[in-house]
Amino acid sequence: MLKTLNKYRHYVLFVALQLWCVTAFACANVLLVSSNSHFGMVHRIEAALYAQPTANIKLFHVVVENIKDSHFLDQYRQSCLIVTIGTEALAHTLKSKTKTPILSVLARKSTFNALLREHNRRLNDSSAPISVIYLDQPLERQLFLVQSLLSKETENNVGVLLGPNSLPEQGSLQSLAAKNKLKLNTIYVNKFENPVAVLDALLDETNIVLAIPDNRIFNTKTTRGMLLTAFHKRVPLIGYSRTYVNNGALAAVYSTTKQLADQSAKQVIHMLATNKMQAPQYPKEFAVAVNYQVARSLGLSIESEVNLKQTIDKMEKNAHG
Repeated sequence: MLKTLNKYRHYVLFVALQLWCVTAFACANVLLVSSNSHFGMVHRIEAALYAQPTANIKLFHVVVENIKDSHFLDQYRQSCLIVTIGTEALAHTLKSKTKTPILSVLARKSTFNALLREHNRRLNDSSAPISVIYLDQPLERQLFLVQSLLSKETENNVGVLLGPNSLPEQGSLQSLAAKNKLKLNTIYVNKFENPVAVLDALLDETNIVLAIPDNRIFNTKTTRGMLLTAFHKRVPLIGYSRTYVNNGALAAVYSTTKQLADQSAKQVIHMLATNKMQAPQYPKEFAVAVNYQVARSLGLSIESEVNLKQTIDKMEKNAHG
């Protein structure tokens, strides 16, 4: 009798779960939009979504070059959520003037906001909902990395170059630096100045430099010069990507493709289940990269990447409870 009752309970639970899936996912067509360079992220998100046991989702994928194709326009109309992967995909999707809810992934905060202004879109617009998982790491997390690398025995001056895209972050940076007892030296680089030359002058007044993403300052033309200039003056430069560390930055906090894909999948599931867009998010999970060859050349003794990650985790936990 007890076995029969347990079987009945399991059956009721199973049916209830199935009904929840049907009602919560009244529309479960999700369109992934990407450029050819982001196929890896597309596959990661697809795998993360299909791995969800309760997610009965139908996925479509379109490459930005094919958006005007009639077949893909039909997929646009049938979808209840569009996930744009990368800046190019976001720009093309906004240009289409679709009112379908959009979740942007792999876009930097400054670029995302610039595209919203360009296409007269705004957050919290119920008629054309949009949200984002920024590619950028939270400023506080970057400062925690700086703190974990600095000597506790000497006064440390942290240099930061700001351009047009990163200037809006100056207030937050100053506030967070003061909160964490860091001395910050910020310099604005105008459109007439050479970022490498400005950095060269800044290095005389700082003993560590934090790179904040800004195409005016850090781009394919300036990256090598910035890294070499800092290295020659024996001042460590903290980057914002694994690639930057591989090219000569001392260290960086960054999120892996898998970490961002998993967070994106969870966001999609939540949006489909609640029919509500979540507020913009920074990456929740992250990793730490260190260029130990650069560290040795600068005479620095740096903890393991695992230990640095644990230190930053503790700092975040203490800061936010």
